[in-house]
Amino acid sequence: MDEHEVIIAELVGARDRAAALIRAKLEAVTHEIRETAARTIAEIGAVIPPDLDVLFPLSAMPERIAGLTRPVLAATPTLDCLRSLDRGRAQSEVLQELLRQLEPWCGPRAIVVFRESFVVGWSGAGFTEEDPVRGWRGPISNSPAFRKVSEGIPVRLAIGDDKLLSAWLPVADGSAIIVPVSLRGKVVGGLLALGGERPLIAETVQLFAFLTGLLLETLSVRPTAPTPALIDPVEILPGEVPEIEEVGIEELPFAPPAPVAAPAPVHVVAPAPAPPPVASPPAPAAVEPPPAAVPVAPEMPAGHDAGATVQLRVPVTPAAPVRVPEDDRKHEEARRFARLLVSEVRLYNEQAVQDGRAAHDIYHRLKEDIDRSREMYEQRVPADVRAGSNYFYDELVRILADGDPDALGL
Repeated sequence: MDEHEVIIAELVGARDRAAALIRAKLEAVTHEIRETAARTIAEIGAVIPPDLDVLFPLSAMPERIAGLTRPVLAATPTLDCLRSLDRGRAQSEVLQELLRQLEPWCGPRAIVVFRESFVVGWSGAGFTEEDPVRGWRGPISNSPAFRKVSEGIPVRLAIGDDKLLSAWLPVADGSAIIVPVSLRGKVVGGLLALGGERPLIAETVQLFAFLTGLLLETLSVRPTAPTPALIDPVEILPGEVPEIEEVGIEELPFAPPAPVAAPAPVHVVAPAPAPPPVASPPAPAAVEPPPAAVPVAPEMPAGHDAGATVQLRVPVTPAAPVRVPEDDRKHEEARRFARLLVSEVRLYNEQAVQDGRAAHDIYHRLKEDIDRSREMYEQRVPADVRAGSNYFYDELVRILADGDPDALGL
Protein backbone atom coordinates (compact mmCIF):
# COMPACT_ATOMS: atom_id res chain seq x y z
CA MET A 1 0.00 0.00 0.00
CA ASP A 2 1.48 3.30 -0.97
CA GLU A 3 1.57 6.37 1.18
CA HIS A 4 -1.52 7.91 -0.40
CA GLU A 5 -3.64 4.89 0.38
CA VAL A 6 -2.37 4.86 3.99
CA ILE A 7 -3.40 8.48 4.42
CA ILE A 8 -6.85 7.83 2.96
CA ALA A 9 -7.37 4.78 5.26
CA GLU A 10 -6.40 6.82 8.30
CA LEU A 11 -8.82 9.59 7.34
CA VAL A 12 -11.66 7.08 6.87
CA GLY A 13 -10.95 5.50 10.24
CA ALA A 14 -10.84 8.91 11.93
CA ARG A 15 -14.16 9.79 10.33
CA ASP A 16 -15.79 6.57 11.48
CA ARG A 17 -14.50 6.98 15.01
CA ALA A 18 -15.76 10.59 15.14
CA ALA A 19 -19.21 9.54 13.83
CA ALA A 20 -19.45 6.74 16.37
CA LEU A 21 -18.52 9.14 19.15
CA ILE A 22 -21.05 11.70 18.04
CA ARG A 23 -23.70 8.98 17.68
CA ALA A 24 -23.00 7.73 21.22
CA LYS A 25 -23.25 11.23 22.62
CA LEU A 26 -26.50 11.88 20.72
CA GLU A 27 -27.97 8.63 22.03
CA ALA A 28 -26.99 9.62 25.57
CA VAL A 29 -28.58 13.03 25.11
CA THR A 30 -31.68 11.45 23.56
CA HIS A 31 -31.99 9.03 26.45
CA GLU A 32 -31.65 11.87 28.89
CA ILE A 33 -34.29 13.87 27.01
CA ARG A 34 -36.65 10.89 27.05
CA GLU A 35 -36.21 10.43 30.77
CA THR A 36 -36.79 14.12 31.35
CA ALA A 37 -39.90 14.02 29.15
CA ALA A 38 -41.24 10.98 31.02
CA ARG A 39 -40.71 12.73 34.33
CA THR A 40 -42.42 15.85 32.98
CA ILE A 41 -45.41 13.86 31.73
CA ALA A 42 -45.69 12.14 35.11
CA GLU A 43 -45.54 15.47 36.89
CA ILE A 44 -48.17 16.93 34.54
CA GLY A 45 -50.41 13.90 35.20
CA ALA A 46 -50.09 14.52 38.92
CA VAL A 47 -51.14 18.14 38.44
CA ILE A 48 -54.11 17.33 36.11
CA PRO A 49 -55.77 14.09 37.38
CA PRO A 50 -57.49 11.73 34.94
CA ASP A 51 -60.85 12.33 36.67
CA LEU A 52 -61.45 16.00 35.99
CA ASP A 53 -64.40 16.05 38.44
CA VAL A 54 -61.74 15.87 41.20
CA LEU A 55 -60.20 19.08 39.86
CA PHE A 56 -63.51 20.84 39.12
CA PRO A 57 -66.57 18.95 40.48
CA LEU A 58 -69.67 19.34 38.31
CA SER A 59 -71.61 16.14 39.04
CA ALA A 60 -73.81 17.85 41.66
CA MET A 61 -74.61 20.85 39.47
CA PRO A 62 -77.65 19.37 37.59
CA GLU A 63 -79.41 18.60 40.88
CA ARG A 64 -78.60 22.06 42.23
CA ILE A 65 -79.85 23.72 39.04
CA ALA A 66 -83.03 21.62 39.16
CA GLY A 67 -83.51 22.75 42.74
CA LEU A 68 -83.29 26.37 41.62
CA THR A 69 -85.84 25.87 38.85
CA ARG A 70 -88.19 23.62 40.88
CA PRO A 71 -91.47 25.43 41.68
CA VAL A 72 -91.72 26.59 45.26
CA LEU A 73 -94.39 24.72 47.23
CA ALA A 74 -96.97 27.13 48.57
CA ALA A 75 -97.56 27.02 52.31
CA THR A 76 -101.32 27.35 51.83
CA PRO A 77 -103.70 25.06 49.91
CA THR A 78 -104.58 26.12 46.39
CA LEU A 79 -108.05 26.73 45.01
CA ASP A 80 -107.93 23.30 43.34
CA CYS A 81 -107.36 21.69 46.77
CA LEU A 82 -110.33 23.53 48.24
CA ARG A 83 -112.53 22.65 45.27
CA SER A 84 -111.67 18.98 45.68
CA LEU A 85 -112.61 19.11 49.37
CA ASP A 86 -115.78 21.09 48.58
CA ARG A 87 -117.00 18.40 46.17
CA GLY A 88 -117.42 15.87 49.00
CA ARG A 89 -121.06 15.36 49.91
CA ALA A 90 -120.46 13.08 52.91
CA GLN A 91 -118.04 13.15 55.82
CA SER A 92 -116.12 10.11 54.61
CA GLU A 93 -115.67 11.67 51.14
CA VAL A 94 -114.31 14.92 52.61
CA LEU A 95 -111.90 13.14 54.97
CA GLN A 96 -110.57 10.79 52.27
CA GLU A 97 -109.99 13.80 50.01
CA LEU A 98 -108.18 15.52 52.89
CA LEU A 99 -105.70 12.61 53.09
CA ARG A 100 -105.09 12.82 49.33
CA GLN A 101 -104.61 16.60 49.24
CA LEU A 102 -102.09 16.59 52.11
CA GLU A 103 -99.50 14.63 50.09
CA PRO A 104 -97.24 17.59 49.07
CA TRP A 105 -96.94 18.87 52.63
CA CYS A 106 -96.04 15.76 54.62
CA GLY A 107 -95.19 12.07 54.49
CA PRO A 108 -97.59 9.30 55.59
CA ARG A 109 -100.77 10.59 57.24
CA ALA A 110 -103.78 9.12 59.00
CA ILE A 111 -107.10 9.99 60.64
CA VAL A 112 -107.92 8.44 64.01
CA VAL A 113 -111.14 8.67 66.02
CA PHE A 114 -111.74 8.59 69.76
CA ARG A 115 -114.20 5.95 70.96
CA GLU A 116 -114.78 6.12 74.71
CA SER A 117 -111.28 5.65 76.20
CA PHE A 118 -109.68 4.24 73.01
CA VAL A 119 -108.07 5.75 69.94
CA VAL A 120 -108.95 3.83 66.77
CA GLY A 121 -107.47 4.18 63.27
CA TRP A 122 -109.97 5.19 60.58
CA SER A 123 -107.99 5.56 57.35
CA GLY A 124 -104.52 6.49 56.10
CA ALA A 125 -102.48 7.34 53.02
CA GLY A 126 -98.83 7.39 51.98
CA PHE A 127 -97.77 4.22 53.83
CA THR A 128 -95.62 1.63 52.08
CA GLU A 129 -97.93 -1.21 53.02
CA GLU A 130 -101.65 -1.29 52.30
CA ASP A 131 -103.28 1.12 54.78
CA PRO A 132 -102.16 -0.28 58.17
CA VAL A 133 -104.20 2.44 59.91
CA ARG A 134 -107.39 0.36 59.96
CA GLY A 135 -105.71 -2.04 62.38
CA TRP A 136 -104.68 0.65 64.86
CA ARG A 137 -106.33 0.51 68.28
CA GLY A 138 -105.09 1.34 71.75
CA PRO A 139 -105.95 3.03 75.05
CA ILE A 140 -105.62 6.81 75.02
CA SER A 141 -103.96 6.54 78.43
CA ASN A 142 -100.97 4.77 76.80
CA SER A 143 -100.19 7.81 74.64
CA PRO A 144 -99.26 11.20 76.12
CA ALA A 145 -99.70 12.71 72.66
CA PHE A 146 -103.25 11.44 72.11
CA ARG A 147 -104.22 12.46 75.65
CA LYS A 148 -103.33 16.05 74.77
CA VAL A 149 -105.10 15.84 71.41
CA SER A 150 -108.30 14.47 73.03
CA GLU A 151 -108.23 17.62 75.18
CA GLY A 152 -108.13 19.80 72.06
CA ILE A 153 -104.38 20.57 71.98
CA PRO A 154 -102.24 20.00 68.84
CA VAL A 155 -99.00 18.10 69.52
CA ARG A 156 -95.59 17.94 67.78
CA LEU A 157 -93.35 15.07 68.84
CA ALA A 158 -90.69 12.55 67.95
CA ILE A 159 -92.29 9.20 67.11
CA GLY A 160 -89.96 7.32 69.45
CA ASP A 161 -91.17 9.38 72.43
CA ASP A 162 -94.70 7.96 72.27
CA LYS A 163 -95.23 4.30 73.20
CA LEU A 164 -98.45 3.85 71.22
CA LEU A 165 -97.16 5.48 68.02
CA SER A 166 -93.94 3.47 68.18
CA ALA A 167 -95.98 0.26 68.34
CA TRP A 168 -98.08 1.28 65.32
CA LEU A 169 -95.42 2.65 62.99
CA PRO A 170 -92.71 0.56 61.27
CA VAL A 171 -89.97 3.08 62.15
CA ALA A 172 -89.44 4.80 65.48
CA ASP A 173 -87.39 7.72 64.22
CA GLY A 174 -88.82 10.86 62.64
CA SER A 175 -91.16 13.66 63.66
CA ALA A 176 -94.95 13.90 63.66
CA ILE A 177 -97.78 16.32 64.34
CA ILE A 178 -101.28 15.41 65.58
CA VAL A 179 -104.06 17.99 65.15
CA PRO A 180 -107.47 17.63 66.86
CA VAL A 181 -110.52 17.13 64.62
CA SER A 182 -113.74 18.45 66.14
CA LEU A 183 -117.41 18.39 65.17
CA ARG A 184 -120.05 20.61 66.77
CA GLY A 185 -117.54 21.75 69.38
CA LYS A 186 -116.49 18.24 70.44
CA VAL A 187 -113.10 16.66 69.70
CA VAL A 188 -113.89 13.40 67.91
CA GLY A 189 -110.48 12.40 66.57
CA GLY A 190 -107.14 13.59 65.25
CA LEU A 191 -105.20 14.14 62.03
CA LEU A 192 -101.73 12.54 62.24
CA ALA A 193 -99.04 13.67 59.77
CA LEU A 194 -95.50 12.22 59.69
CA GLY A 195 -92.23 13.39 58.21
CA GLY A 196 -90.73 11.36 55.39
CA GLU A 197 -89.22 11.94 51.96
CA ARG A 198 -91.25 15.15 51.87
CA PRO A 199 -90.70 17.76 54.58
CA LEU A 200 -93.39 18.01 57.23
CA ILE A 201 -94.98 21.48 57.05
CA ALA A 202 -96.92 21.51 60.30
CA GLU A 203 -98.64 24.86 59.75
CA THR A 204 -100.21 23.65 56.50
CA VAL A 205 -101.42 20.45 58.14
CA GLN A 206 -103.13 22.51 60.85
CA LEU A 207 -104.68 24.79 58.23
CA PHE A 208 -106.06 21.79 56.31
CA ALA A 209 -107.52 20.36 59.52
CA PHE A 210 -109.21 23.67 60.29
CA LEU A 211 -110.70 24.05 56.80
CA THR A 212 -111.90 20.45 56.78
CA GLY A 213 -113.61 20.96 60.14
CA LEU A 214 -115.50 23.95 58.72
CA LEU A 215 -116.54 21.94 55.67
CA LEU A 216 -117.84 19.11 57.86
CA GLU A 217 -119.72 21.54 60.12
CA THR A 218 -121.51 23.15 57.14
CA LEU A 219 -121.97 19.99 55.09
CA SER A 220 -125.70 19.76 55.82
CA VAL A 221 -126.47 23.32 54.73
CA ARG A 222 -124.17 23.72 51.73
CA PRO A 223 -125.72 23.17 48.28
CA THR A 224 -124.66 20.30 46.08
CA ALA A 225 -123.24 22.73 43.53
CA PRO A 226 -119.70 24.07 44.12
CA THR A 227 -119.51 26.89 46.64
CA PRO A 228 -119.75 30.13 44.59
CA ALA A 229 -116.57 31.61 46.10
CA LEU A 230 -114.51 28.73 44.63
CA ILE A 231 -115.78 29.01 41.03
CA ASP A 232 -113.36 30.38 38.43
CA PRO A 233 -114.16 34.05 37.79
CA VAL A 234 -115.33 35.05 34.32
CA GLU A 235 -113.78 38.00 32.53
CA ILE A 236 -116.04 40.82 31.40
CA LEU A 237 -114.71 42.40 28.20
CA PRO A 238 -115.11 46.16 27.72
CA GLY A 239 -117.51 45.69 24.81
CA GLU A 240 -119.85 43.55 26.94
CA VAL A 241 -120.50 46.29 29.52
CA PRO A 242 -123.17 48.78 28.43
CA GLU A 243 -122.34 52.43 28.99
CA ILE A 244 -124.40 54.04 31.74
CA GLU A 245 -125.18 57.71 31.55
CA GLU A 246 -124.03 59.55 34.64
CA VAL A 247 -126.83 61.29 36.51
CA GLY A 248 -126.96 63.35 39.66
CA ILE A 249 -128.43 62.06 42.87
CA GLU A 250 -131.50 64.24 42.46
CA GLU A 251 -131.98 62.87 38.91
CA LEU A 252 -131.94 59.16 39.72
CA PRO A 253 -134.55 57.49 37.54
CA PHE A 254 -136.36 55.82 40.40
CA ALA A 255 -140.10 56.30 40.04
CA PRO A 256 -142.09 56.50 43.27
CA PRO A 257 -143.99 53.36 44.07
CA ALA A 258 -147.31 53.19 42.28
CA PRO A 259 -150.31 53.54 44.55
CA VAL A 260 -152.05 50.31 45.26
CA ALA A 261 -155.44 50.30 43.60
CA ALA A 262 -158.34 49.68 45.88
CA PRO A 263 -160.11 46.43 45.22
CA ALA A 264 -163.21 46.68 43.06
CA PRO A 265 -166.46 46.47 44.99
CA VAL A 266 -168.03 43.08 45.03
CA HIS A 267 -171.76 42.94 44.48
CA VAL A 268 -173.33 40.10 46.31
CA VAL A 269 -176.52 38.90 44.74
CA ALA A 270 -178.91 37.28 47.13
CA PRO A 271 -180.00 33.86 45.95
CA ALA A 272 -183.52 33.52 44.65
CA PRO A 273 -185.97 31.99 47.08
CA ALA A 274 -186.19 28.27 46.78
CA PRO A 275 -189.31 27.10 44.88
CA PRO A 276 -191.97 25.35 46.85
CA PRO A 277 -191.53 21.61 46.90
CA VAL A 278 -193.42 19.82 44.20
CA ALA A 279 -194.56 16.32 44.88
CA SER A 280 -193.06 13.95 42.37
CA PRO A 281 -195.23 11.16 41.03
CA PRO A 282 -194.12 7.73 42.08
CA ALA A 283 -191.64 6.26 39.63
CA PRO A 284 -192.59 3.07 37.85
CA ALA A 285 -190.89 0.06 39.37
CA ALA A 286 -189.53 -1.16 36.03
CA VAL A 287 -187.83 2.13 35.09
CA GLU A 288 -184.14 2.45 35.99
CA PRO A 289 -182.49 5.83 36.63
CA PRO A 290 -180.62 7.35 33.67
CA PRO A 291 -176.92 6.60 33.40
CA ALA A 292 -174.55 9.03 35.12
CA ALA A 293 -172.98 9.97 31.80
CA VAL A 294 -176.28 11.39 30.41
CA PRO A 295 -176.85 15.01 31.51
CA VAL A 296 -180.22 15.63 33.11
CA ALA A 297 -181.82 19.00 32.74
CA PRO A 298 -182.53 20.66 36.06
CA GLU A 299 -186.11 20.85 37.18
CA MET A 300 -187.42 24.40 36.83
CA PRO A 301 -189.98 25.98 39.11
CA ALA A 302 -193.48 26.60 37.86
CA GLY A 303 -193.86 29.76 35.76
CA HIS A 304 -190.20 29.80 34.73
CA ASP A 305 -189.50 31.33 31.31
CA ALA A 306 -188.03 28.65 29.08
CA GLY A 307 -186.02 31.21 27.08
CA ALA A 308 -184.29 32.65 30.13
CA THR A 309 -180.64 31.88 30.79
CA VAL A 310 -180.04 29.18 33.36
CA GLN A 311 -176.91 29.53 35.57
CA LEU A 312 -175.65 26.20 36.92
CA ARG A 313 -173.22 25.80 39.83
CA VAL A 314 -170.51 23.27 38.81
CA PRO A 315 -168.54 21.76 41.72
CA VAL A 316 -164.83 22.57 41.46
CA THR A 317 -162.37 19.72 42.09
CA PRO A 318 -159.55 20.96 44.37
CA ALA A 319 -156.15 21.03 42.65
CA ALA A 320 -153.37 18.74 43.84
CA PRO A 321 -151.03 20.48 46.29
CA VAL A 322 -148.02 22.03 44.54
CA ARG A 323 -144.67 22.13 46.37
CA VAL A 324 -143.42 25.70 46.48
CA PRO A 325 -139.67 26.55 46.33
CA GLU A 326 -139.62 26.97 50.10
CA ASP A 327 -140.83 23.38 50.52
CA ASP A 328 -138.18 22.17 48.07
CA ARG A 329 -135.54 23.90 50.15
CA LYS A 330 -136.83 22.26 53.35
CA HIS A 331 -136.78 18.82 51.74
CA GLU A 332 -133.26 19.31 50.37
CA GLU A 333 -132.01 20.41 53.80
CA ALA A 334 -133.66 17.40 55.40
CA ARG A 335 -132.05 15.08 52.88
CA ARG A 336 -128.59 16.58 53.44
CA PHE A 337 -128.98 16.49 57.23
CA ALA A 338 -129.96 12.82 57.09
CA ARG A 339 -126.93 12.09 54.91
CA LEU A 340 -124.67 13.90 57.37
CA LEU A 341 -126.01 12.02 60.41
CA VAL A 342 -125.75 8.59 58.81
CA SER A 343 -122.28 9.34 57.42
CA GLU A 344 -121.17 10.23 60.93
CA VAL A 345 -122.47 6.91 62.24
CA ARG A 346 -120.46 5.08 59.60
CA LEU A 347 -117.38 7.24 60.19
CA TYR A 348 -117.01 6.01 63.77
CA ASN A 349 -118.18 2.42 63.20
CA GLU A 350 -116.68 1.33 59.88
CA GLN A 351 -115.78 -2.19 61.03
CA ALA A 352 -119.18 -2.71 62.68
CA VAL A 353 -120.88 -1.59 59.44
CA GLN A 354 -118.90 -4.11 57.38
CA ASP A 355 -119.63 -6.92 59.85
CA GLY A 356 -123.30 -5.94 60.03
CA ARG A 357 -123.68 -6.06 56.25
CA ALA A 358 -122.36 -9.60 56.20
CA ALA A 359 -124.59 -10.71 59.11
CA HIS A 360 -127.64 -8.58 58.12
CA ASP A 361 -127.84 -7.06 61.61
CA ILE A 362 -126.51 -3.51 61.22
CA TYR A 363 -129.26 -1.99 63.36
CA HIS A 364 -128.66 -4.48 66.18
CA ARG A 365 -124.93 -3.58 66.25
CA LEU A 366 -125.41 0.19 65.98
CA LYS A 367 -128.79 0.62 67.66
CA GLU A 368 -127.62 3.27 70.12
CA ASP A 369 -125.93 5.44 67.49
CA ILE A 370 -128.76 5.07 64.95
CA ASP A 371 -131.48 5.88 67.49
CA ARG A 372 -129.58 8.93 68.71
CA SER A 373 -129.13 10.18 65.16
CA ARG A 374 -132.80 9.55 64.35
CA GLU A 375 -133.79 11.59 67.40
CA MET A 376 -131.59 14.47 66.19
CA TYR A 377 -133.16 14.17 62.74
CA GLU A 378 -136.70 14.36 64.14
CA GLN A 379 -135.80 17.36 66.30
CA ARG A 380 -134.27 19.25 63.39
CA VAL A 381 -136.60 18.37 60.49
CA PRO A 382 -140.15 19.86 60.52
CA ALA A 383 -143.05 17.47 60.96
CA ASP A 384 -144.64 18.36 57.61
CA VAL A 385 -141.42 17.32 55.82
CA ARG A 386 -141.15 14.06 57.77
CA ALA A 387 -144.81 13.27 57.06
CA GLY A 388 -144.22 13.04 53.30
CA SER A 389 -140.72 11.52 53.25
CA ASN A 390 -138.37 9.13 55.01
CA TYR A 391 -134.94 10.52 54.15
CA PHE A 392 -133.27 9.17 57.27
CA TYR A 393 -134.24 5.58 56.44
CA ASP A 394 -133.22 6.12 52.80
CA GLU A 395 -129.73 7.17 53.88
CA LEU A 396 -129.46 4.22 56.28
CA VAL A 397 -130.09 1.89 53.36
CA ARG A 398 -127.78 3.77 50.98
CA ILE A 399 -124.79 4.50 53.26
CA LEU A 400 -124.84 1.76 55.89
CA ALA A 401 -126.50 -1.12 54.04
CA ASP A 402 -124.99 -0.35 50.61
CA GLY A 403 -128.47 -0.33 49.03
CA ASP A 404 -129.67 -3.59 50.62
CA PRO A 405 -132.55 -2.92 53.08
CA ASP A 406 -132.34 -6.48 54.45
CA ALA A 407 -128.81 -5.79 55.72
CA LEU A 408 -130.24 -3.38 58.30
CA GLY A 409 -131.95 -6.27 60.06
CA LEU A 410 -135.06 -4.22 60.89
